[in-house]
Amino acid sequence: MARILLVEDDPAMSEMVVELLSTNHHIVEPVYEGEEGLERLTYFHYDLAILDWVLPGLSGLSLCQTYRQNGGQVPILFLTGQSNVINKVKALDAGADDYLCKPYNYNELLARVKALLRRPPGYIERVLESGGISLDLDACTVTMDGDKIQMPPSEFALLELFMKNPGRVYSSDELMQRVFKTESEATDEAVRQRVLRLRKKISSQGKESPIKTVKGLGYKFEI
Repeated sequence: MARILLVEDDPAMSEMVVELLSTNHHIVEPVYEGEEGLERLTYFHYDLAILDWVLPGLSGLSLCQTYRQNGGQVPILFLTGQSNVINKVKALDAGADDYLCKPYNYNELLARVKALLRRPPGYIERVLESGGISLDLDACTVTMDGDKIQMPPSEFALLELFMKNPGRVYSSDELMQRVFKTESEATDEAVRQRVLRLRKKISSQGKESPIKTVKGLGYKFEI
């Protein structure tokens, strides 16, 4: 099972790819704009990214170039209608690992995905540790002083964001956009309650919580 980011602006195409990969036991997160795709790749852990070429705002090519220039190591597969050989070369030169043209065969897409997931990745920090908290990006588990903590995906994603960016203040609006965007019920109060639950889970007795409230601004992670 792999965690895959799909950046595709065609809802019907996105739904088909999500269904195909989900049926094959992968967790697929669809987004529809290039800027959001880059943001997700930058701040969250994925095993593979699948990009369209033509996207609103930031193109798939620019997304790939920027991500690689910033040191991103996640394998990237272009799944696009841009069949021109010149575009294939541009994508590979920008750091893409593979390129598949639409219309595509389902079995071929699955084979390409499987091959990319088998490749030994470049070094990526797979375990985040701070103040007795250990967050394993591969196993999607969290331990506190060696004890495993049960955590739903949204809380895990929230903690991952905080631990990757210690000291940075996030407003409720930012957290809604980065972590809870796919949740239709996401509200300022829902974010506040989620932060409170996470704070309670990772607070050691007698120690101040690493998740701090910055009055009037939001929240930050600081040991």
